Amino acid sequence: MRTKDKLDLKSRLKMVFESCNLREYMVHELIWSNSIDEGHLELRFKVLRIGLPRGSEHYPDVDNDIRTRYLCAYVKGELVGCATLQADSRDGCRYRIRGMAVDPNFQNLGIGSDIVKALQNETKKENTGIWCNARIRAVPMYARCGFEIVSDIFEIENIGPHYDMEWKIEKGSAESN
Repeated sequence: MRTKDKLDLKSRLKMVFESCNLREYMVHELIWSNSIDEGHLELRFKVLRIGLPRGSEHYPDVDNDIRTRYLCAYVKGELVGCATLQADSRDGCRYRIRGMAVDPNFQNLGIGSDIVKALQNETKKENTGIWCNARIRAVPMYARCGFEIVSDIFEIENIGPHYDMEWKIEKGSAESN
């Protein structure tokens, strides 16, 4: 075998090995909670509050509301994703997603989509939709889950550009999950 062929084979084997490791991360467990803990706040801070002061990751009016629920994703016991389901009604949507974060080392592996789908399944039980302010980079993921953009782009100070998005149960929720 020529040296070039050996390098090509080595490169291909490395790619296969790396893709196998990525599949390992896909195995995650989603766990609901009625309260927030330090790990959840730390992940919010790490992913969503870059350059902002400590404490900005805590949403007092939301996190202290007994109606708020939390969904976390774990890989081998490590918290890698989180979202907050806030009671915040508007037309066709009783809930809002807040603080949606996936650890950068686990992004683009389907964990965020699985969190959103679990939130949708939860709100289906109440026959209602969900809305959120989606960061630009998260818009494609929300769209894959059936959310639609319902606003012009807008800026959240110190955070960045967002779109208001909605998923309404009467708009074909069965197809989006």
